[in-house]
Amino acid sequence: MLNRKKSWFVIVSIILSAALMLAGCGKSKSESSNSPSAENSPASSGQASEKASDSPKKDVTITYTIWDQLQQPAMEAIGKEFTAQYPNIKVKVEVIPWNDYWTKMSAAAPAGTLPDVFWMHSGQFTKFVSGNFLEPITDRVSTGKIDLNNYEANLGSIYTLNGQNYALPKDFDTIGLAYNKELFDNAGIPYPDDTWDYAKLAEVAKKLSQPDKGIYGFAAKMDTQTGYWNDMLANGGHIVTDDMSKSGYDEQASIEALKARYQLILDKASPTHQQMTDTDATEMFKSGKVAMIFEGDWRTNDIDGSDNITGKWNWAPLPKGKVKRGNIINGLGNAMSAAGKHKEEAGLFLEFLGSKRAAEITAEMGAAIPAFKDTQGAWVKSKPHLNLQVFIDQASEAVPYPAGMKSYPVWFPKEGEIMSQAWGGAISIEEGAKKVANMMNQAIADNK
Repeated sequence: MLNRKKSWFVIVSIILSAALMLAGCGKSKSESSNSPSAENSPASSGQASEKASDSPKKDVTITYTIWDQLQQPAMEAIGKEFTAQYPNIKVKVEVIPWNDYWTKMSAAAPAGTLPDVFWMHSGQFTKFVSGNFLEPITDRVSTGKIDLNNYEANLGSIYTLNGQNYALPKDFDTIGLAYNKELFDNAGIPYPDDTWDYAKLAEVAKKLSQPDKGIYGFAAKMDTQTGYWNDMLANGGHIVTDDMSKSGYDEQASIEALKARYQLILDKASPTHQQMTDTDATEMFKSGKVAMIFEGDWRTNDIDGSDNITGKWNWAPLPKGKVKRGNIINGLGNAMSAAGKHKEEAGLFLEFLGSKRAAEITAEMGAAIPAFKDTQGAWVKSKPHLNLQVFIDQASEAVPYPAGMKSYPVWFPKEGEIMSQAWGGAISIEEGAKKVANMMNQAIADNK
């Protein structure tokens, strides 16, 4: 998710790069233990252990840090159910907002003060592993305490590097088309559905736009995961080639898709880049100023909690492109601190977080789409007035978020710097795309 972005990313990268230099080269040891069979383990079945002796005798409180306040009730419910199984282990859920999360984690990592267990994002994973800040969980996987086959879409591979496993899949996210039913009804236009293509999206966006009233049909925002990466894939382009050896930004299909999105700004069917910089595009959607927007499922509770739009909106699948229906899938993970003082207890909690039961709680409370197979139905039903099924249906064909490459931390923040010049009109879209491609290719070559 998750869901996640640009301007702060450069700052975080600089801070964490410095932190890694100070962290030293000590390799953390992976946990080892005599584990039960996979079918009896919490991560496989979600059932409480039958052995009371499995719970450590000493009373311990472990910290579990997340970045989404909307998910805090579900995470606390998971913690309480875990404590019912292990009465000596209490779980304290702490929330650090996304905009501050990685800055604080980057400072805590080299200081050895990371939380016992915390959310990990694929975009930050490589950096934390490089600094030996994450406790490997490979032994738990190899001995059967954790079965990575339990998770959808090979999500377990996201947090694997150099043969070591470092995090358990928590949830996954895909991208949908949010639309304002009231604006469609006022214009007498049928709602978006799975027959829509990009031509239809552009056509309707123009019809719905009333720029003199500050209302726009679509938010053609400059964004990757919830923006033009989906366009590029749908049009037959690539973010990076399948073998991750070369950028796809300079492919003609990619450039064509980027130009088509930007054209909606030129046609006044979308707010300008400056307008969407001054006011977040999703906030504009929530206030009724934008009729359609690409957004991640993680924004569902946020959007639906707005008095201005609740009951007036819904989700549809992304439009079809010339080649396919493009979509990005990403997944958050739960990780352990390599310097934690309560690794035994944290490890038990990590296993429970990866269990079917924890996934069911996540789904039932509508917190996120759980990664554990066959548990997503409750999430879909958690908000029956919204078409949440579109996110599940799109997962099978979605392309993984391209963070699983050593060069990603190098090229991703630079991508935003270059594309902001193009979206701001300082350089052409094609020039921007080719500059990104050259920069990415150099980063890939330097970080093989």
